[in-house]
Amino acid sequence: MGGYAARYKIAQWIGEWLLPKVPPLAPPWDAIIVLSGRPFERSLKAAELYFQAPTRVIALGGAYNDDLLALGATYTQECLFTQEALRALCVPDSLIETHCIGTSTREELQAILRLCRARRWRRIVLVSSPFHGRRITELAERLLSPAGVVWGIAAARPLHYRPEAWWHTEAGLLTVWEELAKVWYYRLSQD
Repeated sequence: MGGYAARYKIAQWIGEWLLPKVPPLAPPWDAIIVLSGRPFERSLKAAELYFQAPTRVIALGGAYNDDLLALGATYTQECLFTQEALRALCVPDSLIETHCIGTSTREELQAILRLCRARRWRRIVLVSSPFHGRRITELAERLLSPAGVVWGIAAARPLHYRPEAWWHTEAGLLTVWEELAKVWYYRLSQD
């Protein structure tokens, strides 16, 4: 089978390589933590987890998102958009916290480690996108696991592509190639 004929198998392998390799973490959790990026998709997953096992939901992300401003939002930090989405999805305001810090996954995992230490959290679930899984896993194994934090990853369902056939849409292509670049960048720039 030539390279062109094997393109779908190669694409499928790339997608599977990026997925998280940790088993799902069953409740109870000390916190559900929503990482920045794709705040609406991730809010949907966080709300689903909240209603499965109610607990505190933490919205992260200090980056400013101009797309939110273009949509008419009065706030432009993703953590605040996530908070609003969680409210709209009926997660009680008293259980939503925003920590509008971090502009990268590395910064967010460092902030999560500080939160876990300060609050003595031992079991957390991290909400992100499916193809973000490998990068989160590598960082969490380096930062959270040595601190005794048991963590799991809950992948939000993408709205613009199907993870099992990501190569069929531009959104899927852009997501996967960007994530591949970020995985290697993080590996090459380890602290």
